[in-house]
Formats: sequence, structure tokens, C-alpha cells
Amino acid sequence: MNWLGVWRKHKVIKAEPRGSYLETPEGPAFLSKKETGEHPEIGTVVEALIYHDYDGYLTATVHKPLTAVGQFAALRIKAAGDKGAFADWGLPKDLFIPHAEQLEPVRKGETYLTFTYVDSQSGRITASTRVDRFARDVVEEADREAFPKTGEPVELIISRKTDLGYKAVMLLDTPYSGTIYQNEVFQPLKTGDQLTGYIKLLREDGKIDLSLRKPGFEEVLDSKEQIFTQLEAAPDGFLPYHDKSEAAEIRRVFQMSKRTFKAAIGGLLKEGRIDILPNGIRLHQE
Repeated sequence: MNWLGVWRKHKVIKAEPRGSYLETPEGPAFLSKKETGEHPEIGTVVEALIYHDYDGYLTATVHKPLTAVGQFAALRIKAAGDKGAFADWGLPKDLFIPHAEQLEPVRKGETYLTFTYVDSQSGRITASTRVDRFARDVVEEADREAFPKTGEPVELIISRKTDLGYKAVMLLDTPYSGTIYQNEVFQPLKTGDQLTGYIKLLREDGKIDLSLRKPGFEEVLDSKEQIFTQLEAAPDGFLPYHDKSEAAEIRRVFQMSKRTFKAAIGGLLKEGRIDILPNGIRLHQE
């Protein structure tokens, strides 16, 4: 079982004025008194994350960093140079990203989606922006039965912008990568955003299409309530949008497609909750 760079319980085996030492498979790891404010008793168990400090010594922290081994996270680049790049992950020693693990040369101050792992050669905690190497992009035939079905919700983290839309990693026990198409994005997205999405389609080639909206009738139900809420908050319960409005305006104001908007206001009209006027929609008036 991996113990480096992950949250695990470690026994306190030694104490000195400046801190304590925790037991690990590779020897003691130093836990500074600044981390805990006091000395844990020898023999007690402390939940901590172990990493190597700048001098190569094993060090422990009880404060959760921005990522850990085996996790995807959006990290800001603090430095980039000939030896590689260093990302801020919330610990005194920055997280190293080798050149070979950069999808494209990273830039200082920019944020990238990363995957953190233990490098097999150096034994050190390392990060990669080549996240697709750590998330499958094809569902093999043998795995399709257990894969989430069309319409099922999945937790997503946005990877990057592409010509088609956005790549996103599904945070499943076995991570997969899928595509959210640009014409179905109705809200601002950026690398590292975590949100709930839905399986739109598992294609014949095993690729995965994703959506940020609930499928079919459920999407219309949600959209109806969203529009009604916006009308309740609007002056005089009126909004100057209707089924003849430009699709781009509908997308900007309501963050949904014009097709969904038309279905939603049609449903609200049928329920007697709104009136559709030549110049917009308003809360129903007796």
C-alpha cells in the first residue's frame, strides 16, 4: 500500500523540543511542533501526509494540501525553468512537474489541471499536466456493463479547453476522460472547476460524451424552475425574452439552449404560472 503523499495514520515514535517523529516504512518522518502546537504522546497515532522536504528528509504535515498522491487538482505554477516547473500545493516545498510531464510548456502564474503521483525512478512526489495518461478516454467492451448509464450523474473536474469544447475527468474509482461540447456549455468554465455532470452518450468507439444539464424531461423541469425564479426576482415579474429572442441572448441570460427555453416557458404557460407577451414573459396575472 502506498504511504507517501497520502493521508494515513502514523505512530509517534520519538519526541524532541522542536517536534515529533512519525513511523513510516522508510524511517522516521519529522512533524514540527508548529504543525500541532503541542507534542503528541509517544505511542499515539497521528493522521498525516508524508513528503520529502528540500533536503530530501521525510517530513509530515497534519494540514491538508491542495492535492495528494492519486488525486487530480488545479494548481498554480510558481516557477518554470530549465529543470521543469514547480506548482503551489499548499506545502513549504513546491510540487515538481518535469518537462516530460507537461502537456504543453507551463507558464508561471497560470493554473493547470494536474495529477499527483510518486515517480518510480526518484521515489519523490511529482505532478503531471498530462492528465489524460491517468484517466482512460475509452470504455472497453468488458467494462461497459459496470460503467455509468446514459443520464446518470458523475462528478467532473474540468481539464482544458479544446476545439470541440472542454475535456473533463470523471472522478470515478477508475477515472475516465470525456468531452463536453461547446454548443452545450451555458456557463463560464475554467480549468479545475468541479461540478456535477451527466453521461450523455457512450459512443460505439468507447468515447464518452458528457453534459452539464440533466437529460431530456428532467432538464426541462429544472429549467422551468430556474426561469420562474428569475421572473420572481425581476422588476414587475417581467423579463424581455420570448420564443423569438436570439439564441445567444437566451444562452447569456438563462444559461440554457433556446430549445430548452421554449419547452420550459411552454410548460410554465400550460401550468398557468406565466404569461407570454409579444415583448417578453411575465408572472401570470389574473
